[in-house]
Formats: sequence, structure tokens, C-alpha cells
Amino acid sequence: MSSDRPQFSSPLTNNHINGNNPNPKPKSKKKRDVNAEKNEAKRARLEAEEEEEARLTGLIFGGGDGIGDEGVASAWHDDDDDEDEDGEGGENNENGDDSEGDDYDNRLEEDQPNTGALFTIDRDGVSGNESGSGSDADEIEEGDEEEGRHHYADESSEEDVEEEGVSGSAWVDDDDEQITVSLSKSERIKKLRKSMTEDVVKGSTYEQRLRERFQQTASATSRTDWATLPQEDSDEGDASSSGDESSTRSTGRLTTRRGGDYDTDDSEDDFGGNSKMSALLSSTAPLLANSKLQSNILSVVRCPDANAGHYNDSVVKSVQFHPGSDEDEPLMLTAGLDKTLRFFKINGSEGSKKVHGIHFPNLPIHTASFLGDTGSVVVSGRRPFFYIYDMISGKIDKVPRIQGRKEKSLEKFTTSPDGSLIAFIGNDGYIILVEAKSKMWVADFKMNGSARAVSFSPCGDFIISSGSDGDVYRWDLRSKKCVDKFQNQDGTITSFVSATSRFTAVGAESGVVNLYHDRAPAFKKRTPVKSIMNLQTSIDHMKFNPTGDILAMSSQREKDSLKLLHVPTQTVFSNWPTSKTPLGYVWSIDFSPKSKFMAIGNDKGKCM
Repeated sequence: MSSDRPQFSSPLTNNHINGNNPNPKPKSKKKRDVNAEKNEAKRARLEAEEEEEARLTGLIFGGGDGIGDEGVASAWHDDDDDEDEDGEGGENNENGDDSEGDDYDNRLEEDQPNTGALFTIDRDGVSGNESGSGSDADEIEEGDEEEGRHHYADESSEEDVEEEGVSGSAWVDDDDEQITVSLSKSERIKKLRKSMTEDVVKGSTYEQRLRERFQQTASATSRTDWATLPQEDSDEGDASSSGDESSTRSTGRLTTRRGGDYDTDDSEDDFGGNSKMSALLSSTAPLLANSKLQSNILSVVRCPDANAGHYNDSVVKSVQFHPGSDEDEPLMLTAGLDKTLRFFKINGSEGSKKVHGIHFPNLPIHTASFLGDTGSVVVSGRRPFFYIYDMISGKIDKVPRIQGRKEKSLEKFTTSPDGSLIAFIGNDGYIILVEAKSKMWVADFKMNGSARAVSFSPCGDFIISSGSDGDVYRWDLRSKKCVDKFQNQDGTITSFVSATSRFTAVGAESGVVNLYHDRAPAFKKRTPVKSIMNLQTSIDHMKFNPTGDILAMSSQREKDSLKLLHVPTQTVFSNWPTSKTPLGYVWSIDFSPKSKFMAIGNDKGKCM
């Protein structure tokens, strides 16, 4: 008795097993019972393995539809099957008694998919079995929704963001709900409370109040509209038809303009296919559009005191930023009558850090200044000597006296932009020029009256001086001669002068500041382009910012006497300083490189 056993094809091994046994042997009833028990155990084992395999496949491939139950069953092949088919299984098939095992093998072959593939990977995020039940797809969508709770803004659909019209947060953290913050422990965050009794709030509430506080303070004075993605034009045809009209198109986080300053070609370019970088660097006009200084409103953010924790024990007579330091974290010095020279690293709203300090026992410091962008500092006072301190080597050189001069006080001086020369105010209308490197006398410039103010031109080729007679002199350092002279129209004693490449500002003891244009003919009567009369006492300090757009004027004889002038329009800023700005008596002022910071030294030893 013989029957043809169906062939069994395994997708893993691709070998075919022939069920015909050339030498069948009769089997006893006892052996048939044993085979039935084995087949039953094997069937239970296969079913358990099918379930486990389907579960693991669902975890790995998202839902498990890439492999059906049939695919797992077809993929399973055990060497024990070969032994049973060649041995006892063959006898059972020949006698036809093991019908239950044959039916199971036939079911395996009938249910085997035609593709013969073990796994079907779903690369579109949808079930590979399109005709399958919707429960698995629902589980996938539910899982994606749960996993998508933490995501970046770039992974979200750009069209969805544009339809909503609002850009969501770049990062959302559910742990913020579990964090609690006390608003009464720190003095800096007490202002975030809605009432005096409020204390502990959730992390999300704390974050929201910080955002609102920023919008009310820093955001109100700092323009951030450049970071807002504009809406796409609804009618592209009308936008493209206007030649000069700049219609915008949002591409990721960068806004490109068709027909404007940006290039809309998205093809690969010299920047490695990064068309956004190419569009950004194609023109500087959009970058400079929002950086124009307004004529009447000045954006000011109060930072912690520069010398907080290390205040001067006297008035801050000198404050200056290093001209060659980092514009974001510049180096600044402070000095005063407490005989100490201090250096600070400015870090904006995060506070400043003291670098070090030098004490001069026998010299109350009246003036301290960097020698250009070098690492040296000149320190002087009401003494016939002065010091030059080298910050790099830590060496202090004392110059006991200027050769050929008998001045008992060298308290006022200024340094050239390159740091090569030092100009001291001497007696009897003399301007004494000293070389910084050799510390030797170079030349004298003689005025008619007594010298009260001296300043170098930005190019370093001229010295501007003035004094008791009210005349303003311009000295050429190459020829050592006076190349220009004119009378200040105020008519009183000049107390301070400052110059840019275009204008010369002359401050008088009457509190009037006259702004003169440098292109006027030499040795001719001049009319000031603007007279600023906002201060009523003597002008003791004036300083142009590095770009020459702002002129700071102050007087140390009256409290809160500080004004800022917008030079291009000759108008004084009206919004700052206010009556609540704690300036005190201003003794020194300076601007940082790129005009990011402004330092003000007052009589309380603070540098704001």
C-alpha cells in the first residue's frame, strides 16, 4: 500500500522532500499511537512558535502585517520532519493510518504563499497586506501618535504648519508637567508671580511666563521679526506678474524671495547642494535691513553691573573696552581713585567675570587706557610719573618723568588708535607727545591758551585739541604743524573734544555741545551743523561709538546727566535714559567693539 506524498517547499532552504519511500515497512499499532502523540506535540509547538514569531515581527516591522500567519508556518522547517518522513513517518504514510499528520502537512503546503518570501518589509508605513483587517493599522497609527509626541519641527509636515499659520515649538517635553518651580526663592523670578501669595508652579507654566516676560521686555526693544516665516501668497500668478514686488516662499526655515534679493534656484550649487546657504549669501541687503539705527528710539537692555561683586571703592574715573577683544564677550577695564586697575570679561545678561586686578600703592588713578589692540595699559594720575602695564607678561614699567618736561601732574592723556603714541596734557597750553614703545618724548604742540581737551582722529594722523580760549586746533603728526584752527561758537572754555572721520564734537563748560563737519575749509569761520543744549552743566565726557552713529555726552556735576545723540539726524534719543535709570553721577563712558555694549562708570563705584 503506497500513496504519493505531496512535496514540501521551504523558502529558507529551497529543497524538496519527496514523500515516496522505496522500502516501506509495516508499522504496528503501538508505533502509530506514538507517532500520533509526536505529531500532536509538534503541532502545538509549531502553533506556539507561530504566535511568538508573529508577535516579534509586529514589534520589529510595525504591526506584523508584513508576515502573515501563513508565512510563518511556511517558513518553519525542522530537521525532525525529514527524519519522520524518511523513517517512521514514511511507514505511517504508506499504511495511510496517520491521516491527521498528512492533513496537517497538506494544509501547510496549501497555505504557503506563492511568492516564497520570508519577510515583506513595509517601507511606506502601511500594512503590507492591504486586504488585512484594520485593527493592525489602527494600532500602527496609535503607536505613531504616541511616539510622535516628542519630535522636532523639521519632521512635521510643512504644509500642515502653513495651513495652521502658526509655527509650533521646536521641542515639547512632557516632563515639564512633572517639574515644579518656586517663584519666591529667587529675586530674579519673583516678578513672574501673578499675586504676592503665589509660590510653586508647574514647569510648563513657568516656561509660558518666561516667554510672556521676554515679549514684554527684551522682545519689545529687540527686533525679532526676521525669525518669523511669512505666509505664502495665495495667488501665485499675481505675485509672479509683479516684477519688483518681492513675493516670499517658505522653504524650511529660510525665506527665499522670487524677483528679490534671494535666489530661488533649488539646484545644487557651490555649497554642496545647500541652496539655503547660497540664498543667504547671495545678498547682504536683507541682513542689513533691520539693523538700521532708528533716529528717536534706542533699543536698550539693562545687563548686570560689569564689576558686580568687585565694585570700586571710589568713583570709576576710567572705563574702556579693549578694541581688539571679542565683540560678544569683550574685555573691559575699570580704574579709579582706589588705586586699583581691574579687568573684566563681559558676558551680557549672564553677568561678568573678573579676570584680575593690579593695585598701584602710590598712584590714585585718574586715567587708564589700552594702547590700541595690544596687551598694554597706560595708567596715570596727579603725579609726575606714569605706568605702562603689560597684561601678557605681567610686567609693570614705571616712567619716572618725561624727558625735558617738568609737569607735576600727568592725569589727562589719550592714546592713538594703533597704540604707538600717547598725548599728555601739559602746562601752559602744551600737548606732549610720547612714544609708547620707547617711552621717550617725541614732540610738543603749543596752544595759545591752556590745554583742557585732547583727542586723536580715527585715522591716527591728527590730534584735535582745545582749551581755555575756545579755539579748536588740528595738528598733523607727520609735519608736527597746525593744519586747521577755528573758534568754537559757544565762546566759553572747552572742556572736552571727540572726533570721527566726518564730525568733530566740541563740549564746553556751558553744557553746549557743537557738532562740526570736518570737510569745511581750514582756518575759516565755521558754523556748527548742530548745537545740543540738553545738558546744563559742564561737558566732562564725550564718546562716539565705533560706527560714529551715536554720540554719548555726560556731565559729572549733575546727577543722571547723560544724553545720547543720533548723529545722522542730529536728534537726541527720547526713550533713554529715563528718570528711573539709576545712573548717578556719570564719571566715565565707553562703547564696546561693534557697539553691542555701553559701559557707564559712576560715583558709587559701579560700572553699568
